[in-house]
Amino acid sequence: MIVLFGGSYNPPHIGHRIIAEYAYDYLKPDKFLIIPAVIPPHKLKNNEIADFKIRFSWCEKTFPKERFIVSDIEKKLPTPSYTHQTVSYLKEKYNDEIFLLIGEDSLINFHTWYKWKDLLKKVTLVVYKRYSEKLKFDNYNLPHIFLNSPLIEISATEIRDRIKKSLSIYGMVDDKISNEVIKYYKKYYKNNN
Repeated sequence: MIVLFGGSYNPPHIGHRIIAEYAYDYLKPDKFLIIPAVIPPHKLKNNEIADFKIRFSWCEKTFPKERFIVSDIEKKLPTPSYTHQTVSYLKEKYNDEIFLLIGEDSLINFHTWYKWKDLLKKVTLVVYKRYSEKLKFDNYNLPHIFLNSPLIEISATEIRDRIKKSLSIYGMVDDKISNEVIKYYKKYYKNNN
């Protein structure tokens, strides 16, 4: 069994790490892939996206190698980085059961994903909390496993906003990348005002 946890990771934060650890303990996969998107399709116009190499490096420092594999698979695939393409490639390469870890917010919008119906035939969705009240997913008619994970109220957007306002991000990102993240976004905001 392979678990995929894709995202922009712009930057990866402690919430990503906690959810990944929780999913790892619950699912006990053979492989757990952290997949930073090269060009996230839902963020094509977002100039705040750090370069892929930088986000990849941050992920490698955030997710422990004993459990997680940070994969650059999407560098080999066409852009933008559609989950359907990634899953299709991995299905062909490994011929294994794939579990796709997504947040409640992604499940709500899943019907807007590229080739989402075909994607559902190739993966089992594993959904983690993003809201304080459990949503009624029966309305979405999407088969999934609900991961009874803690609610982590941290977002990459909030982290970038705090850096822009010169506020602390202590405890929001792994200590190994904290200074790099602050330095990167401070420079970005200074050059793009």
